[in-house]
Amino acid sequence: MSAADQNPTQPVLPASRQPVPLAPEVQAELAKRGRSVRQIETDIAARTERLAANLDELTARLAPSRLVKDSTASLRARLTTPDGNPRLEVLGAVAGAVLVAGLLLWRARRH
Repeated sequence: MSAADQNPTQPVLPASRQPVPLAPEVQAELAKRGRSVRQIETDIAARTERLAANLDELTARLAPSRLVKDSTASLRARLTTPDGNPRLEVLGAVAGAVLVAGLLLWRARRH
């Protein structure tokens, strides 16, 4: 009799997914520890769910759009004051860079 004939409500699993009987040594070890196969399967299922939740959270944290948004917000916070105006030290640095670039271009054209 096939597995489908024995329990028609259960789908037939491929050979690679069929349950493997436990070796007698493993069964003896489990009996000593006081945990049943069902308890172990429940623990594995719970761990699988926790891992899936962790992976989902990491995927959300590392999404490129979220990284761009977080980086942009961080940069904006460093370049502006809490009321949204540019910081004076940033304006000074930009003005200095423009002045140096202008002097270098003027000197290059002169020679």
